[in-house]
Amino acid sequence: MIGFLKGIVVLLQPSEVLIDVKGVGYSLTVPFSTSQKLSLSEEVFIHVHTYHREDQLKLFGFYTESEKKIFEILLKVNGIGPSMAISILSGIDIDRFADAIINSDIEVLTRIPGIGKTKAEKIIFELSRKKNLFKGHISGETKTEKNDAIEALISLGYDEKNVTGTISKIVEINPAATTEELIKKALAAFSGHGGSKA
Repeated sequence: MIGFLKGIVVLLQPSEVLIDVKGVGYSLTVPFSTSQKLSLSEEVFIHVHTYHREDQLKLFGFYTESEKKIFEILLKVNGIGPSMAISILSGIDIDRFADAIINSDIEVLTRIPGIGKTKAEKIIFELSRKKNLFKGHISGETKTEKNDAIEALISLGYDEKNVTGTISKIVEINPAATTEELIKKALAAFSGHGGSKA
């Protein structure tokens, strides 16, 4: 079973990445949150979940261990397979997802493409017993400033996926940034490439 890969990115798409590990190419299905942090020809370290069934063997890659843990937790929910789990991770920042589970916030989950109210209720119901897992592995990374900035920009009409990606990058560079600073930097980034409103 493959737990991680370290190699060069030779193909990069929103949901797929090909990693050259010493001459062997590994094709990984990845969430958008992972692919947006990668660049062609760079050396990367990717956390890997090996999905093996009788008729299927696939590798799923994640930029952080937390993304991988959320993916594996989602696979334990009845009715959610790897494709749906990847779609969920692509549609929402993991900090916001963890907050939604901890706070039983159905509305946040229904913003994810393909997740209706019934599915959101089922996810929260089945994961409510695992709230301590989310608090232990995710909440330490959660920043109120980050979530507040994301909510503010979405309320202004900006696309949620672009907003979460941009804010996450800013937080990586400046973890101590205030909500106001995050919003200003995000707006500057959006204006730099023609805006990111939905």
